[in-house]
Order: sequence, then structure tokens, then C-alpha cells
Amino acid sequence: MTTSLSQRPLTAQYVGQIMKLHEVVPRESAGRDTINRFKAQFKAASLECLALLENGELERIYCDYHEDYVVKHIINNNVRYRFVQVKTKQKQNHLYSVFEVFGLKKTKAEHDLPNSFAGKLLLHIESFGATCKSVVICTNVNFDDDVETIIKEAKIGIATSKHTTRLINETKKLFPSLSNKSEQEVLRFLAHLTLAPRKQILNEEEDNFVSLAHGKIFKYSEINLNPNEVRRIIIQLLSLIEKKSAVKLDGNITEDLLNQKASICINDILDILAISRQAYYILKEGGDPNAIKSVSILQRILKRNHFSNDVIEAFASFKSQWEAWFRTNRHSIPEFHLLTLNQNISKLAHQVVTSQIDMNTITPNIEQLTIRISRLLSRADITEDLVFGAVLSEIVKGDAT
Repeated sequence: MTTSLSQRPLTAQYVGQIMKLHEVVPRESAGRDTINRFKAQFKAASLECLALLENGELERIYCDYHEDYVVKHIINNNVRYRFVQVKTKQKQNHLYSVFEVFGLKKTKAEHDLPNSFAGKLLLHIESFGATCKSVVICTNVNFDDDVETIIKEAKIGIATSKHTTRLINETKKLFPSLSNKSEQEVLRFLAHLTLAPRKQILNEEEDNFVSLAHGKIFKYSEINLNPNEVRRIIIQLLSLIEKKSAVKLDGNITEDLLNQKASICINDILDILAISRQAYYILKEGGDPNAIKSVSILQRILKRNHFSNDVIEAFASFKSQWEAWFRTNRHSIPEFHLLTLNQNISKLAHQVVTSQIDMNTITPNIEQLTIRISRLLSRADITEDLVFGAVLSEIVKGDAT
């Protein structure tokens, strides 16, 4: 009888052989994090999470709770939920049929709306009422024409196709509250359903997904990101979504606990992108995307010089205050004074970058420059914090070029 290598005694041949870790092929490498291993729903949810950076209407994303994910909107101070179900097919030319989507059979056999994609999603409209903004089927393939027709007729409120008429009848059967409602009222109910076809990010190939995610990350993170840094950020985000999706939730759960355990908000995203929260909100309010990009450049510069996170937060705030002040006041400053102002700021920034002045001992120079700029512009609102922010802003510009 033969024995496996692991069962054999450690003879002198094996004991005497010295091997380094990288020299032996691993038994398996499935544990390594790759973007491809994450489920399609995590990829779709991750892009919704990145949208938190830009869309002020979005508040948070709930992971694998009620649906694959749920997006919480705040519209005119009212809470609205968008429920998203993610469906994928390996066969790219597949067309989801009226049976798959609505449980409608083309024969006179009994239909099966309750067990269809839409049937499960429609339950949210019934359960959440006006709080339900929409229910969405998100997929990497297409829907056939009959499905598209039903959605179109629901949106316009007129049923002309036999499939739409059948769906109205089946919807009334499924929801007793609609049994005595008019055709138009049922169509308004069904109009909450939205289709999101041809989402190539849901395919196993990661190129489309990485490309789209990279655009968001580039805008709100370091300008000089290399491909590995982008992938690392994406994997961190996907891992966070996976973690939030896996948390076991008890029956009696509070809103605060649900938010903490199963949802992702803007601050979670900022932590992954390593952008100062305070600076992000200041710059976001100012609406300058280029300034937002520069925040993380400043962080990188300061971290290289071993400043603490608290100091970095404060410095980023000074820089943001200066950029907001400059955007507001630059047009009222005479051109000659503006040139002199920029020269003075650039000179001090250059001295810091070339190590002529230590960042830790820059205070006297900032005090002197503050007095000089105040006199130059004849303004009383020029503070040391503002001038230091101007120097930091100039340093960042130099690092970016």
C-alpha cells in the first residue's frame, strides 16, 4: 500500500532540505483576494457606495438585507428606499422572458407571479408603501421585448398588450389590497419596477468593473494612483460589503444597530479612500473637484513627514479654508497685487519643499508672511491659518506637477 507524502516519516532527505516559502508551489491559492471572486451583487453595491461621494440624495447602502442591496435616499427630508435584485447569466445573449421576470406563461396554464423575480420585488412596494422609491432588477444581459413592453406600459399607465393585462390580474390576486383597484392604480403600483439591463460590470471579467470604479476613486483620491493601489482600494471596498452582508442579525434589531452592522455610509467610504473627512465636506460644499483631489495628495506629503492623523486633519482644513477664501476674493484683488501674493506664497512653499525651512518650525515665517500679505491687500481677514493653508495648497500643486 502506498502512502501520501504527508504520511511518510521525515527521513534525513526531507529534514536536511532547506526551502524558502516562495520556492514551493502552494497547495492552493483560492484564499487570495481577487476582484473576480466577489459576487456580482457586491460589485453592483460597491458602485452605489462610491456614488455616495457625489450624490447628496444618497445616505447609505444596506447590504443583503431585504434584497441584494437597498439604497436609502433622502428626498425633501423624506426617506425613500430603492430595492435592488442582481441577476446574472453566463450566456451573454440570454433574454430574460416574461416567465422568468413575472411568472407569466404563454399558455393558459396557471401563472406563477409569487415565485418570479418581480413577484418577490413587488412585495417591497406593498410592505413599504410610499417609502418605496423603486424596485430594480439589475442584470448583465437583456430582457425580451414582452418584458420591456410591460414596463413601458406600466410607466405610461396604459395596458394594451395581453401580457400587461395578465400581469394586472395576477398582481390583484397576489395583493388583496389591490383586488378592487382600477387598472390605472395597479399600473401605478407596477410602475415602481425598473429594469437595469446590460450592466457589464456584473460579468466575471473585471476590466469593465475596475475601469468604472477607477474613475470614481481617481476623482476622490490620490492623483498618482498606480493600478495596484486602485485594485487595493477596490478590494477593500468589496471586502467591506462582503463583511456587512455576512453579519448575522437578530429578529429585534434597532435602526442604529442595523446601520452599524449591515450598511455603508459616506464616512466608511472616506476611510477606505483615506481622505480627510473634514476637508472632504468643506471642499464638497465648495464644489471644486480639483481641490478634492488635492486633499489626499496633502495627506501623502504629510504622512511622508510623519505627521499624526490629527495634525493632517487640521492642516487639510487650513488648506481648504484658503482655497475657499481665494475662490471668493481673487477677482477683487488687483492683478499686480495678485502676482505679488502668489510670488510670496510660492517662495515660502519652495523653501519648505527644498528643506530650507522645517515644517515643524515654520511658524515665524508664517507670522511674517501674514503681516506682509495683510498690508499688501489691506485686508483684516488674513489670518495665520489662512496663510499657512495657502502655503500648503502651493506645496500640493508642486507635488502634483
